[in-house]
Amino acid sequence: MIVEPELRAWLGVIADELIPAVDDMPAATEVGVADGQLDLVLGVRPDLARALGRAWVLAGSQSAGLAMSTLAALDPPAHQAILEIVAGGYYSSDRVKRLLAYTGQQPTPLPPEDQPVYLAEELLERVVHRGPIYRVAR
Repeated sequence: MIVEPELRAWLGVIADELIPAVDDMPAATEVGVADGQLDLVLGVRPDLARALGRAWVLAGSQSAGLAMSTLAALDPPAHQAILEIVAGGYYSSDRVKRLLAYTGQQPTPLPPEDQPVYLAEELLERVVHRGPIYRVAR
């Protein structure tokens, strides 16, 4: 989706209202929430693009606080989409992840004594070795 510069600027103002700079954490626009991060979020969640467009049409001429109040009252899904876009863009930023010392989801192996019985008894080995089998649904 091609996002107009005016919409990006408006979203940036809203994003900074929602996530301002605090202590050593940057404001939303400092990590590109309305720029590259917006493109990233919409690439992963293209379903949010339509709601973002509706939000822009409904409240694009309003200040950040008024726009969010208007969206919450008149179009809750668009309001939620704005929240998800801003939070998703912010917390997926490499800079924010680095500042939070978030390394992503890491596997945590179970100690042998905590493994389920069906694993210890190798009841699934035959299925694993057989490989995937399925029939196409009609």
